[in-house]
Amino acid sequence: MGKLVSLAVIFFLSLNIFSQSITTTHIYKKVDTIELKFKIYKPYTFDSNKEYSTVILFHGGGFNNRFENQFKKHAEYFNSRSYITITPVYRIKNLHNTSPRESYDDAKDFLNYIILNSKKYNINVDRLFIGGGSAGGHLALSTIFQDNTRKFVKGLILYNPIVDTGPNSAFANRRNNKDFLEISPIHNIKEGHPPTIIFHGSLDKIEPIEKINEYKEMVSSVGSRCEVIIYPDQGHSFFNRQEFFTKTCEEVDKFLLSLNYLNKNF
Repeated sequence: MGKLVSLAVIFFLSLNIFSQSITTTHIYKKVDTIELKFKIYKPYTFDSNKEYSTVILFHGGGFNNRFENQFKKHAEYFNSRSYITITPVYRIKNLHNTSPRESYDDAKDFLNYIILNSKKYNINVDRLFIGGGSAGGHLALSTIFQDNTRKFVKGLILYNPIVDTGPNSAFANRRNNKDFLEISPIHNIKEGHPPTIIFHGSLDKIEPIEKINEYKEMVSSVGSRCEVIIYPDQGHSFFNRQEFFTKTCEEVDKFLLSLNYLNKNF
């Protein structure tokens, strides 16, 4: 018990002492009069002569709402691990009268933009991770559909993601059986799927845990790692609460360490 308490204390100290960030806002795409922006969070020790491991986090909101600051705490956590964090926005129904297809197009274009402009933003494109929550988890997964971008993604960090937008899915049932099969992650699994960690609540009704376990099995069947951590008695968006923010960050540390993408002395 004493060792566990000590580890928890070290985790909080490392997060709180080094959570200061340098934040800037940029534009990656214009659609008519719409400017799509992203925030870059840099470690307070940022050195403009260096390139950094980077994680991109897409916010949730059901493709309807914009929660652009949803991952601010997570951005600061990754900064404390000497990562750059990027949080893009994308087109959504309530602001732009768009569908998930347009959100997918924006996520795809954003990753292409970041890869092409990696040096401009001090990004080490060989140490690039993608993540997101709920609909944002779906968009994170959608960035690996294309062979030319999948090769750059070294891992996926997903918080109760939507993995099925095809026929008869929970997603389609909420939309009067309107599906988006062509951008459904579970229908686009290919060899070379990046190592993945998924955090999910056992009582999630937006994307049932059975579907997440099915996704895990399908990723494993193409020879890739997919780790699912289930949180008992938790529903959708549980990870936003402080208790689970801390717990999931601890698991991300383990995940990155296991892939040799985190300094053990962070």
